[in-house]
Amino acid sequence: MKKILIIVFCVAIYGWTAVASEGHDHEESHEHGGDESEENGSVGPDKGITSFDEHDGFKLSPEALKNFELKTVALKGAVSWEIPASAVLYSGEEVNLYRVREGFYKRIDFDTISKNGSQVKIKSKDLQAGDEVVVQGVGFLRTAEIVASGGAPEGHSH
Repeated sequence: MKKILIIVFCVAIYGWTAVASEGHDHEESHEHGGDESEENGSVGPDKGITSFDEHDGFKLSPEALKNFELKTVALKGAVSWEIPASAVLYSGEEVNLYRVREGFYKRIDFDTISKNGSQVKIKSKDLQAGDEVVVQGVGFLRTAEIVASGGAPEGHSH
């Protein structure tokens, strides 16, 4: 089951051709150490990540959204919000959450006001009423963000 999820995840992010060519022959037309200024080949209209913007975040294709099974909660009110603890992403030293605004997913900082069991009361200058916060699938989003920003090697590395 785990292997199937990994394959589905790779297909959603990279598209089928990258997964299908995973075992390609190095003798064929492929070079390593190419031009660093190349555009990120993992982002585009026919990819799992359809667009990326430093300010707004990234958008996912309908197929990626379906495969990731993301769940969100809408924020109501204007000062602080109570959200499920599952929304909090721990990545190394970073503690963030993912905001959804106009279809863009953006990892943002927040301040914890209080914790009550499985709920966390937060505030953030990056949140406003009407935004959504991802409460399921934050790990998938972190991986997608790394790929979208060019932080992951394309194909494979050695």
